[in-house]
Amino acid sequence: MKPVKHWLEWFKSKERRKSERVSEPRLAAYYWDGDKPKAHTVRDISGTGLYLVTEERWYPRTLVRMTLQKTDSTDESTVRSIAVESMVIRWGEDGVGLVFLPPDSNGSNGGHSQLANGADKRTLERFLKQVSSNQVKAIIECVLAAS
Repeated sequence: MKPVKHWLEWFKSKERRKSERVSEPRLAAYYWDGDKPKAHTVRDISGTGLYLVTEERWYPRTLVRMTLQKTDSTDESTVRSIAVESMVIRWGEDGVGLVFLPPDSNGSNGGHSQLANGADKRTLERFLKQVSSNQVKAIIECVLAAS
C-alpha cells in the first residue's frame, strides 16, 4: 500500500523532478547568441537538466548547445568545463528550464537532431558529481568557519 500512497502524493504535488537538484551551483553557462560570449547564471542543476537565468525566451523544444564552466575550481586534475546539448522545456520569470539531451553511446540522441559533439551521459554524470561534491565541500567549509 505504501508505494501506491507515495505515487499518489507525487502525482498530487507540483514537484515532479526526477533527480535531486543542486541549487546555486558554481557554474557559468555560455551559449552563442550572435554576440560575444558572456557568462550566464545557472540557478540550479540536476542529472536531467538545469534552470538558466537569462533574458532569452526560446520556444519550448528549441535545441541549445552550451558550455558549462566551473567558476570555483582551482584543481587542475578536474574537468573545468563541458559542452552539453539541451532542449528548452519551460519559461520562468527570470530564465528558462532545459533538459539535457546527451547522445547515447551509439551517437543517437533519442530522436532529436544531434547538435555538434555534446557530452555523452557518462561524461555529464561525472562532471555533475564534481559540481555537487564541490558544493558540499563549500557548505562544510562555511559551517566550519562559522563555528
